[in-house]
Amino acid sequence: MIWIDRLYLDEGINNDEYNEFKDLYVPLINKNINIIIASYTDSLTSLKRDYRANLSLEKRNFLNEKNIFEYNRSLLNMRALAIEKNISFNLFDTTDKTEREIAIEVADVILNDMRRFYLKQVDEEFS
Repeated sequence: MIWIDRLYLDEGINNDEYNEFKDLYVPLINKNINIIIASYTDSLTSLKRDYRANLSLEKRNFLNEKNIFEYNRSLLNMRALAIEKNISFNLFDTTDKTEREIAIEVADVILNDMRRFYLKQVDEEFS
């Protein structure tokens, strides 16, 4: 849906086509996905991490400030859509955090979500 949103924002598809994609994918997401975990950081931090991780200084063809900005914009749009459609969507800003801190936060959210899910199942079974 992020790629569809980017295409829509770049006027690659019209509003009707965009809504058709949402009508198709939102029910599939609700049916097949329990929780969505997404991470976010600003463009500059993302580029710095990429260069550090790959130990390379050559210019990237796709990973650039414009594409990261557009991706982040669509990611935030998808968070809004998830809230509207009651989809469990968790967005983590990784800008000023270590990988370990994010991993702990993500694990905490997943475990809490699983706990709610299974308690709901037990409650429904014994009600």
